[in-house]
Amino acid sequence: MSIIESSNAGNVSISDDVIMAILSQAISECYGLVAMAPKDLLEGLNLKMSEKGRKKGIAIYGHDDYSVTVELHVIMAYGVRIPEVARTVMERAKLALETQLGVTVREVNVHVHGIKVPKG
Repeated sequence: MSIIESSNAGNVSISDDVIMAILSQAISECYGLVAMAPKDLLEGLNLKMSEKGRKKGIAIYGHDDYSVTVELHVIMAYGVRIPEVARTVMERAKLALETQLGVTVREVNVHVHGIKVPKG
């Protein structure tokens, strides 16, 4: 889902990779977030056979009203308050897209696929 904006001066197209990079950077420093998780089994298999990309665990869907819905698939640290970490992830993702790209974010959905327990 690329974002395309038209004006009298021309068109601006923002690629999926740019959107994914913005989202990845925005949520990467959230306390309690350990890693992104594969969206599905196929993505998990593809990641094991190739280098890990920024798109891992992120899906973006555009709507007719030019708003977007973001799906984030994550793994959290053991012992954190999962709802609070998820809320922080949602807020950071939404703020990043709205301020850097000027898009309306309809929803940010966080899917927690697991927790990472420290070794020891």
